[in-house]
Amino acid sequence: MIIPNPTEVKAAKTLVYVTTRDHAYTFSAWSSRMAERGIALVMVNWEQLLTEASVPLATYVLTDFDRLSSSELEGAAHIHDRLQSQGARVYNDPKKFRPRAHLIKYLHKTGVNSYTCHLPASGEWPHRFPVFLRTMAAHRGVLGELLHDDAACQEALEQALLQGYPISDLAFVEFAATPVPPASTYQKLSAFRIGDHVVRANTVNDSHWMAKTGIMGLASPEQYRQELLEMSNYPLRHFVQQVFDAAGLEFGRLDFGVSKGRHEVYEINTNPFMSLSHDHPNPDRAAALRLMQEQLVAAFDASTPALGEGWIPLRASEQEFRRH
Repeated sequence: MIIPNPTEVKAAKTLVYVTTRDHAYTFSAWSSRMAERGIALVMVNWEQLLTEASVPLATYVLTDFDRLSSSELEGAAHIHDRLQSQGARVYNDPKKFRPRAHLIKYLHKTGVNSYTCHLPASGEWPHRFPVFLRTMAAHRGVLGELLHDDAACQEALEQALLQGYPISDLAFVEFAATPVPPASTYQKLSAFRIGDHVVRANTVNDSHWMAKTGIMGLASPEQYRQELLEMSNYPLRHFVQQVFDAAGLEFGRLDFGVSKGRHEVYEINTNPFMSLSHDHPNPDRAAALRLMQEQLVAAFDASTPALGEGWIPLRASEQEFRRH
């Protein structure tokens, strides 16, 4: 058995966090923080779970759907339904998962976003600029800089194909971000959802439009102070919940920004990296990071019930076909 019996880990609650094999680093360091709340954290990868015959009754957080193949998603959906039908608490249903391009198009169609994306594999082509070309699966990122006309798009696509990127995984995404005055920095806003709980995450400030990791010194003391205030009274809580509901997800991190006065959703990461560091030269930012971690732990505690003992068979018999 890859997952220990809850009685063996000597905790009142068991939280099973499921990732792909190479991406458990996002949450594995939180074991001691979970233990402080009487939660045994068990990290399991899909490659193992998809071959298990039975698992313990526990709370399961299913992540990393965008790194699974179609057949693996089918197996993950079977596991989700089996766990849920047998009394486990399960967050994130693989059947409802929309890959990045589908989510972007869906949020545009439903009016959440003003921008959309275009799939060259389907013969779609940008008609509004600027755009950028990116890979869509597994968080592999953007290919190059902003593209401002049709010729630039054609050249970028040709170069991507020459470099070996399959056209089925490429999309032109319309640019939707506005620099924030007075320093004209780009901001990426984020928030976590854990069940019914929303936790504000720190804002990333960057001089580059991608705003991936941020640059120290770009944010003002006033911004850090506002972030700290919002940790106890987050004004975008309802917006975050609405987007997660639209995406059919109960767990993950929402990344979004502001463009021309409206919020634009960029992605929902089902396996977000959760840092335990709260070192920062600005005391308000350091305090906000500490509060974020405390609120995350409290949210996991509230979302992880004590379910008692028991085992859940994932297949009706040893001979049942395993979909993976």
